[in-house]
Amino acid sequence: MMPTAYHWRRTVLLSSLLLLLFFGFKIGRFQSLYYTFNDMYIFIQSSCSWLDGRPVLYENIWGYDSRIHNNYILLLIGPLIYLGGVYGAFAVLTGLLLLSYGLLLRTLAGRGQWFLWLAFAVLLFGPVWFWFNDHPGIGWHPELLYYPLVLLLTLALFYAETAWYFWVTALLIVLVKEDGALMAGTVHLSYLCLTYLRANSTRSILGILSNRRFWLTAAGWALVFVAGMLFLSYKNQSVKPEPRLEQALTAIRTGLTDPTFIRTNLLLLGQTLALLLPSIVLLWVVMKRADFRQSGSVWLIYAVAQLALLASNWVQGSTYYGTNPLFYLVSLTWPPRFVLNYAFSVSFVVAFWLLVGADARPLPRQWVIGLAVVLFVVQVPIVKLSRPDVDYKTTLIDTFTHRFDPFKERLLPAEDVAVVERLVRLIPPRSSVFMFDFLIPFFHRHYNIWLTGKQWKNADVAIVPVDDFQGLTTHLPQVMKQPYRRIRLRMYEVYVTPAYERYVNQAIHDN
Repeated sequence: MMPTAYHWRRTVLLSSLLLLLFFGFKIGRFQSLYYTFNDMYIFIQSSCSWLDGRPVLYENIWGYDSRIHNNYILLLIGPLIYLGGVYGAFAVLTGLLLLSYGLLLRTLAGRGQWFLWLAFAVLLFGPVWFWFNDHPGIGWHPELLYYPLVLLLTLALFYAETAWYFWVTALLIVLVKEDGALMAGTVHLSYLCLTYLRANSTRSILGILSNRRFWLTAAGWALVFVAGMLFLSYKNQSVKPEPRLEQALTAIRTGLTDPTFIRTNLLLLGQTLALLLPSIVLLWVVMKRADFRQSGSVWLIYAVAQLALLASNWVQGSTYYGTNPLFYLVSLTWPPRFVLNYAFSVSFVVAFWLLVGADARPLPRQWVIGLAVVLFVVQVPIVKLSRPDVDYKTTLIDTFTHRFDPFKERLLPAEDVAVVERLVRLIPPRSSVFMFDFLIPFFHRHYNIWLTGKQWKNADVAIVPVDDFQGLTTHLPQVMKQPYRRIRLRMYEVYVTPAYERYVNQAIHDN
């Protein structure tokens, strides 16, 4: 049964409004200097490198970023980021969310309104979704694109597995990162398993192991995944080895006899499951309402797929064990890793509903409202307990009551900020610059330099606090073009080459 125009259009309009508000919120957060960690700027720079005559996916933090990851989707969205900087990245994510949510809500609206509103409140706009898309301190990672793309892939499987949009969506997922084939493969194989059960809910799921199509699909995705990893390994070894996999495996081997390593990872696993709990509860409710006989098989499919994704995330995250004091923040619950588990969880619930939801018993309105409220509200403490870097209260209050992040405001006097903002507009596009951390977002359309010695070109402009509590001036000979001179502002000192001095003087004069 197709949804009435009134129902699905109303839901899609509400969804689109919320997504556009979230897009505005992210722009506000960025302009308030909340996203100053270097990860987002790695991808902003590498996405545009080929447009500026630099090597493909080159950036000033780690250099040849393509040796570390297969983030080739950046080449497709690079032109938009070239024009809009960070805003272009936010626009890509928002655009894909608008498309996937619109198509998903239109499809769900014809298969039971009660599930539509539960999914809307719990999965599509819950606090967990808000948290990983806000990505505290960083703001954006290309892996966040997995979520809307996986929703599109699930819908493509439902409508026509061999249609062109299935292959396009699958290709885009593969291009996001080297684990994209694993992400797409788990979704595809899980969908085949659910289809197998729906055809005859009395048979065991193990019977699919004799299904030729299942094995051909598994082999196809495995081949794509292995090919991607071999290609990544070749790039890594052909330039300068970046032994992340070896580091991860070494950390795991030694960690399996270390009680601290085991406790830390068990805690992270528990936190991941807690973050997935609302979608798991919703899956259980859907199965109950559908009176599905093979609930054990459904849970087995879900668990096996999640274990595959967790294993991949665990290996990748283990690279940082013992070398990063914030390991607990960049492992299983780190947004670029957790998004794989969340995307699969949501897609699995959606796929199950699309396949069996038409026969499910409706849920009374009061139960729908109560369940939605409970599953929405419970996500707030779950996120807070799982991610110490999240505080919804200060996030909302500070964003709307301060021009800049309160932690940074003391080093952002209005007169200095005015000079910096004017300078951003005056210097040539794509200039190489060296900035104090808090000022980096102002120069997101330029090539910021980090102290790794990987910059493609040295800077023409550097801005450092007068007290220089980070000792940045000691690095100027390595990051600045020679010669350069110093110009004093109130709380900052600007170091500038002769070619750029007129821009600095004009920015000061204009303010």
